[in-house]
Amino acid sequence: MESLPGLWSLTPLGGMIGTIVLFYILLARGNIITRGSHERELAMANKRGDEWKETALETRAVNTEIRKQNTQLVEANRIVESFLRAASPGSIADTTSRPGGSDVVE
Repeated sequence: MESLPGLWSLTPLGGMIGTIVLFYILLARGNIITRGSHERELAMANKRGDEWKETALETRAVNTEIRKQNTQLVEANRIVESFLRAASPGSIADTTSRPGGSDVVE
């Protein structure tokens, strides 16, 4: 029968758990990442967030202007289309309806 594992066979597992616990304690106390550097990083993140917000608002204003211009173009298209439908070939004398135009001899 095999003997129970000794203390030395459990050392790597204990060392890894001890290192993780030590790292967590140092991190919680602020010895690894200081409060000042943490606050500085948070301030930079907030500043970048504000820049993204300003960019999004500017983009929204540009998109609103583009939509307004597209609406005007669609309305102009409707006016031209209604004019062209009113001026269909049956309502105005069309002299160029023959193939070849006026240069063709019949």
